[in-house]
Amino acid sequence: MTREEWLVALTGELRPLFTQAGFPLPDKIRVTCGFPSSKARSLNKAIGEHWSSAASDDGHDEILISPVISDPVECAAVLVHELCHAATPGAGHKGAFVRAIRALWLEGKATATVPGQAFRDNIGALIEGCGDYPHATLNVGRVRKVQSTRLIKAWCPSCGYTVRLTEKWASTGLPECPNDGTTFTR
Repeated sequence: MTREEWLVALTGELRPLFTQAGFPLPDKIRVTCGFPSSKARSLNKAIGEHWSSAASDDGHDEILISPVISDPVECAAVLVHELCHAATPGAGHKGAFVRAIRALWLEGKATATVPGQAFRDNIGALIEGCGDYPHATLNVGRVRKVQSTRLIKAWCPSCGYTVRLTEKWASTGLPECPNDGTTFTR
C-alpha cells in the first residue's frame, strides 16, 4: 500500500463520521503526501493544505499532507483538519469550520489543531484498521544549506561608519569613509 492509498482509505473510513457530525464530505476529494505551498515549505510550518474544488480543473478538492509527518495519528489529525476545510467551503478557520473540527475531536487553535485523547479514542480504531502509515519522516532541515550573507561588513575605524560589499569588491580594495577619508577595515 502506498501513502496515497493509505490516505484515501482513511478518508473513506472517516466519511461516515463527517456525515454523522453534520459535515458531509464532497464526493470528489484527492489526498496525497506532498509539500504544501512554497511559502509554507520554506518555513516548514504548514503540515497540510486544502485546495478548493474551484481551483481544480475537474472539480476535486485537493489535500496535501506534508511528508515531514510519519506518525499515523498526527497524519490522521492533519487529514481530518484539511477534510474539515473541504466539508465547510469558504469558512476559512471560523464558524462552521470550528464547529466541524470540534465535532471531530480536534483540539487547539483552529489554525493549528492537534489530536487530543478524545480524537485518539474515537478515531484510533479507524487508523489501526488502515494499517501502518507507509511513510518515513522526511527531514528537510538535514540537507538544507542555510545561505550565509554574501555581503562583507566593512567599517571606518575612526567613526564607525559601516557598509556592506561583496567579497569581489572587498578583495579589490576597501573604500574610504565619506566622513573622514579613512580606509575601511573588515
